[in-house]
Amino acid sequence: MAVRWIDGNQQGDAEIVQHGSYITQNYYPSTGFLEVTCTMHPREYLLRELLDAKGNAFGLDGIRRLKNGDIESVPIVHTNREFIESYVRLIIGGIEKKARIPYPANTTLIVQCTLNRPYMPDEWGDLMSRVWTALPRSNFREIYLYDTVCQYSQTLYPR
Repeated sequence: MAVRWIDGNQQGDAEIVQHGSYITQNYYPSTGFLEVTCTMHPREYLLRELLDAKGNAFGLDGIRRLKNGDIESVPIVHTNREFIESYVRLIIGGIEKKARIPYPANTTLIVQCTLNRPYMPDEWGDLMSRVWTALPRSNFREIYLYDTVCQYSQTLYPR
């Protein structure tokens, strides 16, 4: 596989060219494109700023910038797995935004997930199941989601 990153204002971040038996047996196309995006809580930057300044924070849902410029972090209690549902909405929103753009055929969407808290393996599985259920129609060949902290990944194939 050869990857050529494309710089500029176009649909797709990279072009891939592939060779091998999976290609000759038509399992995968010989050429394709990659579109890369990330999904994170809208106040993720505040969490990183607070951790850098003070070394601790309660979590993303209880963090905000005060009028004086300070960052406040208060504990928020989640019941059941509502933290998963709130992250599903972020992922689906990002995919919907990308799905409105006309990408070339054989484009794979790569989504780096900065999760809203550390997930256990069953919570990641629940997240992926909920994303799959809510997955919007798109022309992406596949959607690859991954988290670098817990090292989870999943490929979803749009309907």
